[in-house]
Amino acid sequence: MMNSNGNVIIFILIAFAVVLLLPPLIITVFPPAKYLFALIMVFILFSTVRGYLGDGVLTYVISGILIYFLVFKYLMVTSSLWVFQILLGVGFGSVIMWGVGTRFR
Repeated sequence: MMNSNGNVIIFILIAFAVVLLLPPLIITVFPPAKYLFALIMVFILFSTVRGYLGDGVLTYVISGILIYFLVFKYLMVTSSLWVFQILLGVGFGSVIMWGVGTRFR
């Protein structure tokens, strides 16, 4: 028989899986959201590469390659990981764990 600690870990993993599935669901239900996610990804990728490499031709080449693969080919995966990273960066990961953990008290 499993104790409550094992159940909490399972429910935390399920909550994170649900959070990862939200962006593809939003893009599927509301198609203009695809363009919003893509626009945000383009700005994030370009500004990150420019911050590391500065202004130059290499910045545009690497940004173009990353934008092609991460925005145009794999937008669903990239948007899910971006939302997950934002939630962890803001601290919602601990809120999800707390919310799921209080269910078992």
